[in-house]
Amino acid sequence: MSREGRTGSPEGDNPDQVDLPTIDENEEKDGNYERPFSVTKQPELQSAHLARTPVMSEKSEESESAILITELLDSDYPQKKEEEEESDEIEEDQSGSDRGSEELEDFKTVNIQTDELSNDDEDLWDTDLEIDDEGGEHDPTGRAQYRSVCDQLGVVPISYFIRHITEPTVTMRYHGLGPIGAKAIALVLRDNVTLEHLDIDGNWIGGEGGRAIARMLEENDYITEVSLADNRLGSLGARCICKMIQSNAGLRQINLSDNNFGDADTEYFIECLEQNKYLRDLNLSKNRFGQIAGEMWGPAIASNDTLESLDLSWNHLRLKGGIAVARGLQENVRLKTFRVAWNGLGPECGVPFADALANNSAVQELDLSGNRLDMKAASAISKSLLSNEEIKILRMGNNHITTSGAVALVTAINNNESSSLQELDLTDVPVEYEFLRVVEDIRLKRPDFRVINGPVLRSGNTLEDIGKPAIDPYRKKEPVMVLNEHIVVNDMRLLDVLKRYDPDNSFSVTAEEFLAALDELAVPYDRTKLEQALEKVPRGKMGKIYFGDFYEQQNRPMSSRSQRTEVKENCDQ
Repeated sequence: MSREGRTGSPEGDNPDQVDLPTIDENEEKDGNYERPFSVTKQPELQSAHLARTPVMSEKSEESESAILITELLDSDYPQKKEEEEESDEIEEDQSGSDRGSEELEDFKTVNIQTDELSNDDEDLWDTDLEIDDEGGEHDPTGRAQYRSVCDQLGVVPISYFIRHITEPTVTMRYHGLGPIGAKAIALVLRDNVTLEHLDIDGNWIGGEGGRAIARMLEENDYITEVSLADNRLGSLGARCICKMIQSNAGLRQINLSDNNFGDADTEYFIECLEQNKYLRDLNLSKNRFGQIAGEMWGPAIASNDTLESLDLSWNHLRLKGGIAVARGLQENVRLKTFRVAWNGLGPECGVPFADALANNSAVQELDLSGNRLDMKAASAISKSLLSNEEIKILRMGNNHITTSGAVALVTAINNNESSSLQELDLTDVPVEYEFLRVVEDIRLKRPDFRVINGPVLRSGNTLEDIGKPAIDPYRKKEPVMVLNEHIVVNDMRLLDVLKRYDPDNSFSVTAEEFLAALDELAVPYDRTKLEQALEKVPRGKMGKIYFGDFYEQQNRPMSSRSQRTEVKENCDQ
């Protein structure tokens, strides 16, 4: 048989198809045919892969499309060598055999499609390498898309983002994204349905990056918390973010602190608050809002019925701006957390915020730290605490409220039986012994009460405290001296209390009368220790405690008593 007879016309349309001769059934019955080559029955296999390989022979130039059909699994065919020998004999006789050509015309041909080896067949091989399929049409993780976008934008993909892209929380603070890096992330997260918390603080994405993130959030409602602090968004970022907040129905919390927002950007946020229906927590701390912005924020806060937390700390509201904000808080019925720390409000804002506490029944946390508030402001706020039953956290640290203001605050908390206050923050505010004593009284009623205070002084730091004896709360003293300190702080003399139980002016009381005086004054003491101390006190013939010497000591001039006290302390040292 000729080579052309086996392969068909060399000018065939499909070079990958091989034509094999078949035998007509009628000719087989009549016996009018000769087999061109022997056919050996092959064992049946469940599957076989065919591959085409060009025939390498001396006559390869005569036929450009000559192809051999071979089995990939050679071990399953022991007759392979015999077939190759018969095939070679047939090829040698192809040039001079007219009979083979005539018989070939009577044969029918069957087309067999051959499979070429492709790159997809590499999946059949075992390998220890994990290769991501980046070329697939379906990319549920977004990793391949992110690499492709980064390649198009000319930025280096962030490996952290690739690893955590399918997690509910992605935190990439100070990764140096820039505007282009933020755009790459935004394009990928647009269709992400697993991410809920996104934190990209400190990446300086600028206004362009902020616009890309805003557009992404307009389409992605699955993200509930976003933090864009310290990114230099500016006016462009403020406008785009505020527009996004009005349309996004899934976002609940956003942090926009330290982004150079100023008075001119306030109108964007005011409009945003008016149209907002879903956002609950807004952080605008460490920006540049001044008095003008504060005057605009006041009415917006008053009319807000959606936000539950607003942070305006570390701005420049001050004076009129602070007063307007306080009046807005007074009318608000929704805010639970309000922070205006370190705004330089001044003493003028103390009374407005006191009125806000007295009339607002919704706010539970108020931060007024570092606002130059004085003792009068603390006294006004303490009066509001007598009627407020909702506030749980009050922060007034780093203010000039003096020891008297601190005592007024804790006294109001102690006197309000319905108070819900759990934490009082007076960081760097000096306190005295009476403050500590009242705090102990509060903790007897509410053990979970927390207080933060500044240094403890031996005496108050106001004009009214001049001339009062100093008290060291850390020195161990006898129970009788504890009673004396308790009464002196309250401008009461121990002598006056004891004389109530001495109608005959004998300067003597019984032990029971002495203990009754302590109970009347609500002095904290250990009864067992006090009874042991009273046994050491000298008594008269009637078994009473004589306090005549103490009376003489208290009636001496203040100067002589002070000198005696100083000499005694020097001796003790």
